[in-house]
Amino acid sequence: MGLFNRHNSKDVIYLTRIQVGNEQLPENKIRILYCDAKGNLESAVIDGSVYDLAKSYVEQLEGTDKYCAILGTEIAPGSFTPIAVEISLEQADALDSILEHALKRGIIPDILKRYLKEIIGLGAGKSKDLTTRYEQARLYAPSEATPEVLKRLADYPEDGIDVAIPIYKAQHHYPLVVLKRFPPNEHTHPNMQRVLVMDSDGDLAIIRVPLEIIDEAEDNLEGWKRENNAEGCVLCSRYSDSLVMSHMEISEFQRKALDMIARHFEETGSGERPISMDAQSVLAKAKTIASYRKHQD
Repeated sequence: MGLFNRHNSKDVIYLTRIQVGNEQLPENKIRILYCDAKGNLESAVIDGSVYDLAKSYVEQLEGTDKYCAILGTEIAPGSFTPIAVEISLEQADALDSILEHALKRGIIPDILKRYLKEIIGLGAGKSKDLTTRYEQARLYAPSEATPEVLKRLADYPEDGIDVAIPIYKAQHHYPLVVLKRFPPNEHTHPNMQRVLVMDSDGDLAIIRVPLEIIDEAEDNLEGWKRENNAEGCVLCSRYSDSLVMSHMEISEFQRKALDMIARHFEETGSGERPISMDAQSVLAKAKTIASYRKHQD
């Protein structure tokens, strides 16, 4: 599901969060005002997590002499994700004027529209990169960079692992993406670790895995990240007689999306719906890798 209900495929500029009359939006949804390069103004309801991600880009520049604009770039037909582009002081001043006209008059003067084209043009490289990475996640060829299997859990069959499955699901759909460790509770054995995972449907649960196994998986991931200067995440896949923990490469945007899901779960005790496009691309890549491995065994 895309962030915007649109009839064209051009990238847009996020302007500001708005309230339309007495509109009551679902929890963790907001309405945002945006415009395209021609100055057409529209609004749409987006996930709060997307808005938080956009705000985080702006906050990173607080206290500096740099300015940025937030674009909504179309990484797939009808699916948008935010990116930040650095802009000049002149462009920042123009963007302030554009927002003022948009809110007070509902139109953008022609004299300011050239700035819209300039700012959107600044995101062309990032937009192309994101689109390419999204396509690679969907059509990922494991033969190019198949992550090494870190540990096969032959001694820990699935039935022997304490799994907290949502009541509406009979079982997890593998592979699982490990999001965060949780402190032990009264039911946690000293040799086990509670971890928050997201299954291939995007549903969350807390499972218990051997402490030694998750330690080794994360240590290997950290070493790989330092060696390759890249981001990654731990996966848990199911085979006929065991589980396998491995890792795969993800983008910085995807890492932030996973961190937001974990934070939302900590704050609310539930999973966010729908999940962001960056998180969806992580799941798509994980499923492709898991499918490839099964066919190789």
